[in-house]
Amino acid sequence: MIKRRALGRGLDAIISNTTQVNDSRNRVLEVDVDLVFPNPFQPRKNFNEEKINELAQSISESGLIQPVVVFEEGGKYFLVVGERRLRAIQKLKWPKIQVIVKELEEDQIAVNALLENIQREDLNAIEVAEGLNLLIGKGRVTHETIGQKLGMNRTTVTNYIRLLKLPRKIQDSLIKGEITQGHARTLLSIDEESKMLELFNSIIEKNLSVRQTEVYSRQEKSERNKKKILIDPDIKKIEDKFALYFSTKVNVHIDAGGGGKIELFFENMSAFERIYQIIIKEKGYEQV
Repeated sequence: MIKRRALGRGLDAIISNTTQVNDSRNRVLEVDVDLVFPNPFQPRKNFNEEKINELAQSISESGLIQPVVVFEEGGKYFLVVGERRLRAIQKLKWPKIQVIVKELEEDQIAVNALLENIQREDLNAIEVAEGLNLLIGKGRVTHETIGQKLGMNRTTVTNYIRLLKLPRKIQDSLIKGEITQGHARTLLSIDEESKMLELFNSIIEKNLSVRQTEVYSRQEKSERNKKKILIDPDIKKIEDKFALYFSTKVNVHIDAGGGGKIELFFENMSAFERIYQIIIKEKGYEQV
């Protein structure tokens, strides 16, 4: 659950009705509704039509109390704050809309789009994760920095982004509210996707609570560990040989069906390059 707090200074400045909006970098205009477009960094994918209709009714009766906030590019205006208001006015078929035109950097636009949605409306967990991932993936902010802006700690930000590792089927279920973030985090503790989907299906079919899901997950891990113990002496010898050869920690995982994986660990890119060169030379591949 997102910890709520007062609006961050960046968003507060953007939506402020003080004289700031009339300084040399900000203008209050009335523009054609057709010239106003959605925020390219909008994290929200779905809007509640009933609430939009209610807002349209309110605006019809009382007018637009607060202008939407936009930035201008190529004679067009792109929203920073106020997409619900824009959608409501479009429903009313008003030809004009009042806007505050701000001069903002791209990273400010992206951060404040996410801030508005999280702090003013309830995004689903995947929309939050995708918004955070967009900012961090583009190098806009660190996990810690964005967490400070949104009232989250770094771990919470990381946990949101990890949700994007879930199979699409499970993500869709989380969006629909069929499972909770607690269920999702427990599912993420399972390495094999097939086992993850198997437990997910049990959650849906048996209406498992988060606690029950955790019990099932621990049982699955226990069974997997038992299978590993049966062949552990042989696996340990193989891991030791690999570790000696590559001069690094190596884990070998073999499942009941005979498949598995080999994990080579490295602490930095220099170590990675060394392991890479060993493999390339051993196999006789030409370096690209």
